[in-house]
Amino acid sequence: MKTKLQILCFVLITSFTFSCNSETDPIVEEQEEIDGGTDNETDGETDDGTDGETDGGTDESSPAICRDIIQPTPTLIDNNATPVDNKCAVFLEVNGILIFEAENTKSDFGNWIYETSIPGYRGTGYLRYVGPFSGSSPLTYTFKIQNAGIYRFMIRSSKPEGVASDANNDCFIKMEGDFVAGTMDPCLKNYERNSTKTPPLKQNTKFFGTGGLGEFKNAAGQLDLHSVKPWATYEFKAGETYTLTITGRSSQFSMDRILITDLNKYDYSKYNTYAKNAVQSPCLAE
Repeated sequence: MKTKLQILCFVLITSFTFSCNSETDPIVEEQEEIDGGTDNETDGETDDGTDGETDGGTDESSPAICRDIIQPTPTLIDNNATPVDNKCAVFLEVNGILIFEAENTKSDFGNWIYETSIPGYRGTGYLRYVGPFSGSSPLTYTFKIQNAGIYRFMIRSSKPEGVASDANNDCFIKMEGDFVAGTMDPCLKNYERNSTKTPPLKQNTKFFGTGGLGEFKNAAGQLDLHSVKPWATYEFKAGETYTLTITGRSSQFSMDRILITDLNKYDYSKYNTYAKNAVQSPCLAE
């Protein structure tokens, strides 16, 4: 009798233990999956029109930035050097980045006024639009892409202090060339903000957002497609040449520099450093 009770107890204990493990294992596996998929990224745009985000990821098939591979910081300006007035016909993208001064277009300025009074500008100065609200005085900037990728367009711009939040802060932009709207990799934070439609990128579309009030500070800007406000992102091809046209729309909107950067290569938290300090992209010989 004693032996039968011992056997019965052993069977009950074994069954109970097996049952507990069977119920808890999936929970442990689920928790491990959750832990492995979380991150400490921050989201949302700051008041000056920039995003406070960091990107992460470990998938070997994902872009370099998602695997914490950061590109070299672009060469910085020597603050002791005198800026050169280099009105370039064709700028050259190098290692996934393009930077050029707004005043270094070969277009006639028209209703854009060349100035040096707003603090914080780089290069020789900046351009301020004083034309009609309907838009005028298109400025063109042509560049050649060496490295294919998904590029985002931003402007280091400024608006007067004391004006309404939605005033004096926009222009029209248009891109010409062989491209489609750039689709960002899901491993990138805020990947859903990329331009999902190509046609608005190929026609004059409102581009708004300034990174400075009464001064030049940060790079900023996104498209205004009524209910949707995406970033201007492009899938550029290696070896192709593209032409950007910026047309005046909002009076007193001022442009210092244009920044076009491969989102899959560069750390977004450093964009304002690039926009402020990086040397203008090289100019192809005419």
